[in-house]
Amino acid sequence: MKKWLMLTLYTLVSAMVFGGTPKADTKQAVLAAEQAFVDAMIKHDKAALEKLLADDLVYVHSSSKVETKAEVIQVVTSGLTTYESIEFRDTTVRQYGDVVVTTHKATIKTRQTGVANLFVTHVWVKHKGGWQFASRQTSRLPQ
Repeated sequence: MKKWLMLTLYTLVSAMVFGGTPKADTKQAVLAAEQAFVDAMIKHDKAALEKLLADDLVYVHSSSKVETKAEVIQVVTSGLTTYESIEFRDTTVRQYGDVVVTTHKATIKTRQTGVANLFVTHVWVKHKGGWQFASRQTSRLPQ
């Protein structure tokens, strides 16, 4: 029990001291990948989405609707949802090994639903081909 407690405390202290602060080149690469994702959504760029989205993507909308990689690509490229703009602000970037978590306040405008003000959490995972978008969770910001 004592060993388990010490290991747990060591892990927590290590995470607080070393976890979270991204390396400058990692932060730049992930933010570039996020911008490429935004551009692909607005331009309906299937090839870019195929590359950027992880195969096991979990994409959660503020309505609680959950989509897979295939569903996101289908919705975006078919025109079911037409993104006119996606703007992020108050961005934070935290790194945990080969995982980066970004959070943003976002204003997202679609032709179908208008403007939504959201809090967005993205999880990016480093793969051989670069950073891939593995998970998204959003909630509406208070009016």
